[in-house]
Amino acid sequence: MKQDVKQEVLNRYFDRLDEMVQYFLRRMHQELGDAMEKGVTRNQFVLMNIINDQGRVTVSKVAEDLYVSLSAITALVDRLCRAGLVARHRSEEDRRVVWLELTEEGREVVRGCVEGRRRVLQRYLGQLSEEDLLHMINVYEKIIDMIRREELGKDTK
Repeated sequence: MKQDVKQEVLNRYFDRLDEMVQYFLRRMHQELGDAMEKGVTRNQFVLMNIINDQGRVTVSKVAEDLYVSLSAITALVDRLCRAGLVARHRSEEDRRVVWLELTEEGREVVRGCVEGRRRVLQRYLGQLSEEDLLHMINVYEKIIDMIRREELGKDTK
């Protein structure tokens, strides 16, 4: 497809796509937020889910994975530690390294949040055909692949 024709197609669909994405994201964030356990926020869930997936992770690795500052993660971790959902441990080898692990209560909260999120997504995605789901996944994978390639390009500059 010629560049000018491709740009015309993008322009024609941009507003429609932008409107749909904004509506979808607002609605899903609201419903997925409502499905959280014990008043856990989306950001807290994301952090706890990373810890849950890795079992034990450093504060700096979480900050790197989420593209946020160490101070932003520290504030979030402080709240989760006070709530008894996350345990923080300093490394014996290097006292500058801080390890994070979920407590048993934290693991239960993550399980409950994941189940609530699955129920919300099932309500909508469960109505789509397998073909539609696979098509949607393929499109998202292509976009994510482009983003990752772009990120790699930035790392080498």
